[in-house]
Amino acid sequence: MERKIQLMETYVNIDLGNTPYLKLDKGLQIPYSSIKGITTGRPIPNAFKLYGASFGGMRSGLFRSNGGYQLHFFENELETLHLDLNSFQVGKFKISKLIIGVENPEEISKNISERVK
Repeated sequence: MERKIQLMETYVNIDLGNTPYLKLDKGLQIPYSSIKGITTGRPIPNAFKLYGASFGGMRSGLFRSNGGYQLHFFENELETLHLDLNSFQVGKFKISKLIIGVENPEEISKNISERVK
């Protein structure tokens, strides 16, 4: 699934493509100030699926892990970008982590890290 990340002046714009399980047609606009950590690849946290799909190495949707809500959108856990968030609001949920599958996650991580204060 094609996902696009744009680094804007004050936020990261993430186009998740078609997300049939959640209404995220406009993507996510995450302020740099809401990002408290960035990692890539493994490990993927154990999580309980609330909305979405999880089979094999693929996850897509809203998950609950370690007492918080997380959004996971990936097919290959090795090619993932993990954003630890400071209670980023999506609908009625405060999201603590976003894990998305992207090409070149290390390069994207470096570019976002340069903008996070």
